[in-house]
Amino acid sequence: MTFQNCILITLVLFFNGQLFGQIAKEDWSENEKKAQKELVISEDLVFKNLESALEHGIKAEKLLPTIKSTILQCQILNNLGEIYMAKGNLSESMQYLLQSKSLIETAYLENSNDAEIVLAKADVLIKIGTLNLQLKNYNQSLSYYEEALLVIKKLNAPSLLKKIELRELKIYNNIAAVLMQEKEFESALVYLQNALKSNNSIGNASIESTLYNNIGICYLEKKEHDLASHYLQKSLALRKKSNDKQGQAQVYNNIGKNEIYNGNFDDAKVHFIKALQLSQEIGSKQSALVSLESLYSVNDTLGNYKEALHYFRDFKILNDSLFNTESRTAIINLEASHKLEIEKKHNEAIRLKSQIRNYILFGFLLLLLVISIFVLLSMRTRMKNSQLKQEKLELEQENLNLEHRTLYENLDFKDRELTANALYLLKNNELILRITEDLTKAKASFSKENQILIQEILHDLRDNQNNSMWNEFEAHFTKVHTNFYPALQEKFPNLTSNEKKLCAFLRLNMSTKDISAITQQSINSITVARSRLRKKLNIEGEDIHLINFLMKI
Repeated sequence: MTFQNCILITLVLFFNGQLFGQIAKEDWSENEKKAQKELVISEDLVFKNLESALEHGIKAEKLLPTIKSTILQCQILNNLGEIYMAKGNLSESMQYLLQSKSLIETAYLENSNDAEIVLAKADVLIKIGTLNLQLKNYNQSLSYYEEALLVIKKLNAPSLLKKIELRELKIYNNIAAVLMQEKEFESALVYLQNALKSNNSIGNASIESTLYNNIGICYLEKKEHDLASHYLQKSLALRKKSNDKQGQAQVYNNIGKNEIYNGNFDDAKVHFIKALQLSQEIGSKQSALVSLESLYSVNDTLGNYKEALHYFRDFKILNDSLFNTESRTAIINLEASHKLEIEKKHNEAIRLKSQIRNYILFGFLLLLLVISIFVLLSMRTRMKNSQLKQEKLELEQENLNLEHRTLYENLDFKDRELTANALYLLKNNELILRITEDLTKAKASFSKENQILIQEILHDLRDNQNNSMWNEFEAHFTKVHTNFYPALQEKFPNLTSNEKKLCAFLRLNMSTKDISAITQQSINSITVARSRLRKKLNIEGEDIHLINFLMKI
């Protein structure tokens, strides 16, 4: 294992911290709440004391049989996989992560639209990708990261946008880590700088410190040591602020390497010792491995051969325990076995779906046959009923036509009757007019006392003449055309009483001359009144006849 590879592995491991969001727990049992509490404590201790984190993680694991929430189960298993990965027990880590993947795959098959399940699936894919990165299986690692990214990209959940963005940043960082392992530092920097810009809107300090650290490593390997130091110091400051001891150990290792490139071997040694102390304090074998190898190298350079030998022996023992052939084989076999199990479950699900589909198809065909027989049997009855209904409809139509004609004839008769009544009133009006004129002419021949009496009679005749005639006419008109006045009032509420009278006369198709005689107004006045009425009724153009318009109201 080279010095550079050790650094990158711890980088990705650190960035695999707490990513799960809180799950709605209104319906959780007491054991589920207790397991969640232990999980939160364990996750908080991952970067401070791995042994304590493992202790609380195992307490949560013991409650797994009583937990119904699949996502909470996966959280607990992922956390243990994370801890064992940080401790360097990769085989144990893979067992927990594959168990989590199996659970979430089953849940995903049943409900691929549940946003929390989709996020949980992405998380475990990212973690397995990181474990493969530890094992230098770079193609396999990229495959898991790309699958996780594809899963997230399909997710449409605006309310979980921040969680989605955090996972995308994590994936971009880890892809950059793979590129760094393959010495493609320029490409890695593109991913990291873009991720850093995206994080500006999120404001996640843990991600920011990780990105600074990885950018620092890229510049370190590009031999731009001032830039490397700048970013590494920014990362260290953030990790001290959050009391992230594992992260501090990682940065101290990287700062030490940068000091070696600058020829400051004594300063480098101080940083490597700080990194080793922190790694041993929290129980991180991965970080300790980097520190031991670096201390061996720097002491050898400084001529401290006894110290160099001491650190080399410790490095060799730890390295062999972490990366022995048996461990790698066990992990490969675990992953292969898991893939076979997943494939078996997938094939079984396809078989069951096919079987259910066949049952549904058979049931549908049977139902279709029964329906067809029923339809054939009922067709004859329907045809007979249809003929009877047709005959009944024709008879009803004839009755309706007869009723319509009768109603029309009755209405026409009543309209003629109303017109005749109006003409009668006209004659009666003319008679009263002649009497009035005769009395007016003869008034001068009467005595003064009688002249006063005659004048009063003339006044009463003139005053009551129009009102009584109109009231009588209107009473008859309303009986025949009951809806005319209400409809007219609703459509044209601004009409005056005289305009409504004119509408009634026109509704009876009376001529201007007849209306003039009845109302004792000149023909010219009636013509002007008709013109004003057209404007009030919003009738534009001579092609619309006023009488025809009123007939439709």
